Amino acid sequence: MHWTSAACIALMLALPVRAADGAITVKALEAQPKIPAEFARMTYPQRIEWLERQLASITDPVRRYQLVSERAIQHYQAGNNALARADCRLSKPAAFDFQYRLVCATISDAGGRRQTKDLLGIHADAIKAGDIDIATQALSSAAWAQSETGDIAAAFQSYERALKLAEKARPETLIDVTLNTATLYVVHGDRAYINKGIALQEDAIARFRAMKRQYAEDAGYFDSVIAMTQFNAGVAHALHLHDYARALHWFGQVAPGQKNLRQGVLVFSALSAVELGRTAQARQWLRESRETPPSTETDTAYLGCYQQLVQLKLEGQAALAACRDFSPETPLEVRLDLYKRLAVMAPPDWRLAGLEGLHRLFVRTLEPQLKQSAIRAASHTELRRLELESKLVAQLLEKEQALKRAEQEKLATQRLLAAATVAILLLVLLVIVLRLLHNRKLARQFRSMSLEDGLTGLRNRRYFEHNVGREIGLVKRAGQEGDAHSIAFCLFDIDHFKRINDQHGHEAGDRVLVEFARRIKDAIRDTDMLVRWGGEEFLLVARVAHAGEPCRIGERIRAAVSSDPFVIPGGASLDVTCTSGIVPYPRMESGKPAEITWQQLVQLADAALYLGKRKSRDCWVCIDRIPDIGALDRILAQDLEVSLREGLVELSDSSQTSARAGAA
Repeated sequence: MHWTSAACIALMLALPVRAADGAITVKALEAQPKIPAEFARMTYPQRIEWLERQLASITDPVRRYQLVSERAIQHYQAGNNALARADCRLSKPAAFDFQYRLVCATISDAGGRRQTKDLLGIHADAIKAGDIDIATQALSSAAWAQSETGDIAAAFQSYERALKLAEKARPETLIDVTLNTATLYVVHGDRAYINKGIALQEDAIARFRAMKRQYAEDAGYFDSVIAMTQFNAGVAHALHLHDYARALHWFGQVAPGQKNLRQGVLVFSALSAVELGRTAQARQWLRESRETPPSTETDTAYLGCYQQLVQLKLEGQAALAACRDFSPETPLEVRLDLYKRLAVMAPPDWRLAGLEGLHRLFVRTLEPQLKQSAIRAASHTELRRLELESKLVAQLLEKEQALKRAEQEKLATQRLLAAATVAILLLVLLVIVLRLLHNRKLARQFRSMSLEDGLTGLRNRRYFEHNVGREIGLVKRAGQEGDAHSIAFCLFDIDHFKRINDQHGHEAGDRVLVEFARRIKDAIRDTDMLVRWGGEEFLLVARVAHAGEPCRIGERIRAAVSSDPFVIPGGASLDVTCTSGIVPYPRMESGKPAEITWQQLVQLADAALYLGKRKSRDCWVCIDRIPDIGALDRILAQDLEVSLREGLVELSDSSQTSARAGAA
């Protein structure tokens, strides 16, 4: 699994190279002593030490080239690109040495276009030599360089060609190209391409596991690559699809022993949990992430901003400083996601920071890419015009009819050039107008986000956060006017929903979610607020007139779900149940509106829900009363059963209702 000098020489094209004395040729390299067999069993530091001992006493330029190129490859494999780059400058690759050329071109700091040109040159030379493996690697690296310069269309084309070539290359090369293609699909594609990228990642994981069994001595390497791919799949679900339940599934697959990924796994798990309303899990993972050392291989300082966002959602306050500036190494997708999340937070200074960040991304990244695209279009048009003019000169010498055809082509080309010029001017004007827009207009632009769940048609969590204050305000005003008015928070989710997805597929899971939402809507009033909270969880805020009504709502929902089987694609029937946690407000204590936030009410409902899950499922649990509202923090910090034993809460549940109905 390691590259050696012997392997490099085997990959070289044996061309008759004539050069002055001391020049590097295939024949001269083949005549050098071979790298010993025990070299492959050494660690990276041992290999570098061995190479440097040999170099200390070498004067022959061919032997020096052999050893320096091997040292550059070892540095590259270990991720020390700066040291590898220095060796590439010290001993420039020979034209026939494809492997060494590929390493040096991949880590080059010459700039995107120059780097792309060098890599495509290696690809063309390797194709001529019949070296499909090197040709595939070079084309894959060129595609990555194209994506970094903003030429996404060219990158997609290059990766598609690389995937076709990789079918004839080594398995390791096929998997490397597959993973790079998957990353491009996820970062720059639409929803269909994102799902295609995730499918490629899943396929790569299966291939890596098979190769791990075949190459048991490299099990550690395969474990780390599998973990990185699982982590990337989780990030794809969290940042691009916003499917936080699936994101938690993937983050849960990453082995805790992967130290360079551990902090990222914990931070993104905490983010996914808080978006799903699982506050207890979110707190635990957030605390563990702060106790975990950061990665030593990549710059992950941006994780500090995600930690503060999670804390803000949990506690209502956090430090904005961690989200002000990001290093240039921070991935574009991460910066875009963070700024979008900041722009919709409640505190004004957080929103402003998000909008300013989005504006900077537009000016520094999107605007230059638009200009480059326009310049490329104009350059291609101008080249076409010059080619046609040259053709016109040749045709003038032949006959007048050919001249007329060439003139027509010239006019068509000039019209095309004029159209391209107008397009460039319009694009520049558009950029100027966008840069002069006021912050309020930018805010309206970036806040125009959907308030509806795309799958079920219900309102979503953002809608709830914008409107729940109105409901609580009505309760408080009614209390001040002496009018007994209450609302009930009912948080419920589908029992064993993961089992449905695993056994019947995600299409069946989606069908269950849609039918579940329909039944709940039919069981409640139009004035009640029903939202999809996240994954298989739903939240209902209903106005109630007397103390027993919240429990009846819970029973009505339970019965509506379990009364008839759910029909899934293929015609099969499933028995589906749900569990609910209910909290009335303000009747849960003295009847007077208490100083309690809606987040705390949702946390109480979440605790009641999970108590019902532990007891039996297909039930509801209602927190009827909290005698001492001053004990609220304590109740939220511990298990609800403990609070019940300590007399801090009074509960009722569907089993008690069923028992009373049976006794009657």
